[in-house]
Amino acid sequence: MKKLLVTDKINFDALQPLKKIFKIEILTGLTPEDLQKIIKKYYCLITRSATALPEKLLAEAGNLKIIARAGIGVDNIDIFTATRKKIAVLNAPKGNAQATAEHTIGLLFSLLRHIPQAHADLKEGLWNKQKYVGSQISGKTLGIVGFGNVGREVYRLAKGIGMHVVVCEPYTGLPENIRHVTYEQLLKESDVISFHVPMTYLTENMLNRYTLSFCKNGVYIINCSRGLVINDNAVIEGLKNGKIAGLAVDVFSKEPPVDKRILEFSTCVATPHIAGSTVESQKQSVSEIVTGIVSLINDKAPANLLNPQVFVKRKPVKKLSLEFDSIIFDCDSTLSSIEGIDELAEFYKLKKEISLLTKNAMEGISKFEEVFHKRLALLKPSRNNMEKLGDLYVQNLAEDAREVIEALQYLNKKVYIVSGSYTPAVIKLSNELKIPSKNVFANDIIFDDKGYFLRHIEGPLKRNHGKLQIVRRIPGKKIMIGDGITDLEAKNLVDLFVGFGGFKVRSVVEAESDVYLYNSGLSSALVISIGIKGAISLLNTKYRRLVGKGIDLLTHPKYTRIKENRRSIITDLQELAYL
Repeated sequence: MKKLLVTDKINFDALQPLKKIFKIEILTGLTPEDLQKIIKKYYCLITRSATALPEKLLAEAGNLKIIARAGIGVDNIDIFTATRKKIAVLNAPKGNAQATAEHTIGLLFSLLRHIPQAHADLKEGLWNKQKYVGSQISGKTLGIVGFGNVGREVYRLAKGIGMHVVVCEPYTGLPENIRHVTYEQLLKESDVISFHVPMTYLTENMLNRYTLSFCKNGVYIINCSRGLVINDNAVIEGLKNGKIAGLAVDVFSKEPPVDKRILEFSTCVATPHIAGSTVESQKQSVSEIVTGIVSLINDKAPANLLNPQVFVKRKPVKKLSLEFDSIIFDCDSTLSSIEGIDELAEFYKLKKEISLLTKNAMEGISKFEEVFHKRLALLKPSRNNMEKLGDLYVQNLAEDAREVIEALQYLNKKVYIVSGSYTPAVIKLSNELKIPSKNVFANDIIFDDKGYFLRHIEGPLKRNHGKLQIVRRIPGKKIMIGDGITDLEAKNLVDLFVGFGGFKVRSVVEAESDVYLYNSGLSSALVISIGIKGAISLLNTKYRRLVGKGIDLLTHPKYTRIKENRRSIITDLQELAYL
């Protein structure tokens, strides 16, 4: 029987379904050295935040196949190394979302109505009725930064108590009734700001002296996400000068011990990182990962699998029907022949340095997040240079790109762009191709009043495996076409992955793609996206030539390589050559 190790305190009763599958061992409080000595014995490991799993430790995990985090955050796990070693990483994104959202609203009431302070005084025998005149919550504007599981629930609860709500979330599609704003707009409009973002180097110090200057005088700040999201010194300064009327936090930059300077303010309400800690949420979090583990054992990809590229279904591949609802393109070296970041570097005479970083990221040699960080340190793109880059994308469109997108839309296909490039430039390309901006996902930038770079807005496309998070949300039967390793990572989330080597051939992508295209045009991508039914529909239209060209390229071994288990694609399409 395979072994499972639990290294942190969790709700052990919820592990019951795993007892028939694993021999479960519970060893809490292990030192890194002790864990490193024994980790190779285990097939599955369940942890919370107390156990760190860095590259050095995972290097010893020869038999480990599953890591399950009974909570949301996975910053204690080196997912890049786990993915490279084909170890599945699960978390529990929904388990404590309700509890954290409720705690956020609890802090909101405590903050604006001075409940903890009034309670403490009353216990001391003080009847300070006049001292604690609060602010009415109904009618206030709440700004929610981050619209994941927690942010969504905070929104629902806040609307229920009569608040106006604005949301900053660049990568999740929001319903039309939700007011979606930029981070800068949110800072300017909100009476209360609540943070619900993951901890990355891009979210660190999101609220600092500069961004705080955009806020209203007397703003209230709530943080139940990660302590480093807000800058301690900036917040202390804001509390002193009245810029911040009140601060409520459940997390700290260091914990424990915490920075007592913040706790000294009477306008601060704080709790010891307990937002997600309820009896119900702890059980739900474990149940969520247990369900995911059982799914993996039964050869199914669970929804809470953070690196689905490690999941390889062992069942035989069925014949594929080429009828896709959503067509997903990369931008760089796919829709356009250039690598945008390299061209941007040329504006600053840094193309050689940046090109090497880009190559390493696209071929999987370096972690994408590390490369993004290094490129960010070298480049601070202005609004003007973003305009220039957008023009370059358009000037270097792939052959047949306009006609291909037009033909797909003629057939009522949904076309998407998922790119690691920058939104201002990619939008210029999408406008040229008439792809709706709501279907474009890239990295957003904030500029100052003069058009100079200010900061990036946090989002999944700046992180390792970020495209997975976007592709997962796109509905319907999906095909993805792209050139890089970050595109290939989404292979197990789409029905067909097509590697594109028309401009740059990446050896890893070439080897792993279901279909690989070597021609610089997109006509073959069109045909494979619409299948025989769609191709027949286009034969009596102006796109007939495009269909014929695409079929010729798909059936020519010089321009197309198709894996053996996908050869039926060609068999079906060859029949069209005689129509």
